[in-house]
Amino acid sequence: MSVTNAQLPGTHIFSFQYPELDGRRRRRRPGSDGAAGNPDIRLSKIRNACNACREKKTRCSGHEPCVRCQQNGQTCEYMPTVSTPQKTPRSSRASKRKSASVPSPTITAVSHESKMEDLTVCSPIVPAESSAGSSREVDQSPPDASLQEDQYGHMHGGASEFAFLQFAKQKLASVPSMSIDFCDYPLTAPAGPNVMPPKQIGDLLLQTFFNFGLSTSRFIHQPSLTEDYEKLYDPASIAELGTDKLALIYMVMALGSHYSTLQNMWCGYSASVQFYHMADQQLQKGTSRISIASLQSRLLVTHYLLNHSRMHEAWSLFGVVVRHAQALGLHRRSARAPANLIVLETRKRLFWAIYIHDRILSSIFGRPCALHDGDVDQEEVTLANDVDITPTACRSCPRDTFCSTAALFHYSRLARILGMILRQLYGPQSRGHSIQELHKVALTFESKLTAWKDNLPTYLDYTKLPASAMSTMTQRQTCTLKLTFSHASLLLYRPFILYSLGASVEKAPNLQGWIKRCHDKSIDAANTIVSECKYLAQRGLFSRVFYLVTYLQFAAIGTLFMYCHLWPNASEARNTAEEARMAFPSGVEGDLVGQRYVEVLNELSKLTSVSSMDLAGGDFGVAQSNDLAFDFESVPVDLAGPWSNLFFDPTMFDEYLGFDMDGAQM
Repeated sequence: MSVTNAQLPGTHIFSFQYPELDGRRRRRRPGSDGAAGNPDIRLSKIRNACNACREKKTRCSGHEPCVRCQQNGQTCEYMPTVSTPQKTPRSSRASKRKSASVPSPTITAVSHESKMEDLTVCSPIVPAESSAGSSREVDQSPPDASLQEDQYGHMHGGASEFAFLQFAKQKLASVPSMSIDFCDYPLTAPAGPNVMPPKQIGDLLLQTFFNFGLSTSRFIHQPSLTEDYEKLYDPASIAELGTDKLALIYMVMALGSHYSTLQNMWCGYSASVQFYHMADQQLQKGTSRISIASLQSRLLVTHYLLNHSRMHEAWSLFGVVVRHAQALGLHRRSARAPANLIVLETRKRLFWAIYIHDRILSSIFGRPCALHDGDVDQEEVTLANDVDITPTACRSCPRDTFCSTAALFHYSRLARILGMILRQLYGPQSRGHSIQELHKVALTFESKLTAWKDNLPTYLDYTKLPASAMSTMTQRQTCTLKLTFSHASLLLYRPFILYSLGASVEKAPNLQGWIKRCHDKSIDAANTIVSECKYLAQRGLFSRVFYLVTYLQFAAIGTLFMYCHLWPNASEARNTAEEARMAFPSGVEGDLVGQRYVEVLNELSKLTSVSSMDLAGGDFGVAQSNDLAFDFESVPVDLAGPWSNLFFDPTMFDEYLGFDMDGAQM
């Protein structure tokens, strides 16, 4: 065993500090701050740590009671501060709500800011010619119906499955000890010294990273990294490596250890955490100068944090990655002839990998994309293998000849379509458009997705090539492309399903077929994700190492359960969802976020099965997929609003189940 001269002192971990929210707080729905099913307890946000968390020096959620004290069953007390809200008796709060719901001509002091927020968030845009004498009802949903908040006050928008967890939180009142808010779980630094693995083990970790790790987003030039890696084990050359290159090598080892199927002192969770902290120490030593290697390291850190249940820190760090990429000009085309073709191709690959992560994280969190297509004119990556790229030459691969970079090339094109779907169907500009207008937009995206799939090369065409004929790296690439395509399809078709629930007397024959198609396509996309995850589980590949696979599996199963609730006769979809739910726990061992998914899906299964029996018994008239009635005639709609969030929004779901906002039967 050899120890490098670049051993570092013990790692100091500082808790991640989230920025304070400004004074404008979104209005919370009544009942959303109940604690553990007890109507007399309200989880008010205080924004400082309670006494128990202060003594233990642990992160506090800031609620009263906080998540940690609630789980431990102990008293939660806070030091009195100016920002600590005054406790108001429940009766007075109820009376205030009641009085606020009755219009009063004497209450005129309303800020312009709140009026503007109401207009832009909740009010549909009604055409001027149809506003007078119209019998249509105005959407009275709360202004934040499409925006849910977690325990930190962080927003999750309409495209995010995380918003669904806020609905589940209200429905899980029977489980008082469970919190479904997503905390960042600590990565405890190892107590021992930073020791490098033997050379043969290090070689194996690098091989695992390139073949099984980020095989689709290949933004690291393998020959260049291997050359630097060899210097790490050469005492005479290690001084040539700067902190940024050392951090990159350590992060490659961290992910290689994370993805490894071996279990020893150099492979597995503990070893990967050690390499991660070694890389973090090197990044902390670095100067303010941004380099390609430091940017690559931070992007790998983001991916690592997502795999280790640190979602919020990963989101914040990715914002730094985007700003650093813009500072290096990666989003712009090179204006002059490159002096080194390896650097040129690495810049292009790195940018498109960041672009892909931006679209994926935007869909997971339901937040705006950080990179805008109007600001980007970077060239697409060259279809060339790493060994064919030298400082002076870059030899492209012939068509239909295997190229390890082709997956990144097509992945970036798919990410562009995904970003368009998020912006057009879930962004603020979708408000005020009629369903006919959104139907035309959706048809355009559908044709783009179809063209993308038809243009896949033979060795990446998952619709024709059997998995048995693929290498490990090719299987990983096709799996990523297949799941992302299905995820984009789900986001495209799923909102339109909800328009079949309207009890309208008018029909739109020109859109009947489209809505029925959206039903079928949504279920097909969810079934494809479930089927692919089942295949991965059978081969022992579905585990905590796939943060994206875990999330997409959760989203697909949740969609199937909600579909079964809305259409109780869809027994085949329920059977598929139940089978996937039963197999889900085996794939998330050691993944704390994945285990939260399992808990929520278990409760969702019980909730939808009970409500589906009530609906089937005649308590509520559910529209069947073969008998759909709509009112599409120039009605402004908002796919990013409460209608798209029936699956996520508790107020809309209460309305369909027949409960008012206080939980009383109507």
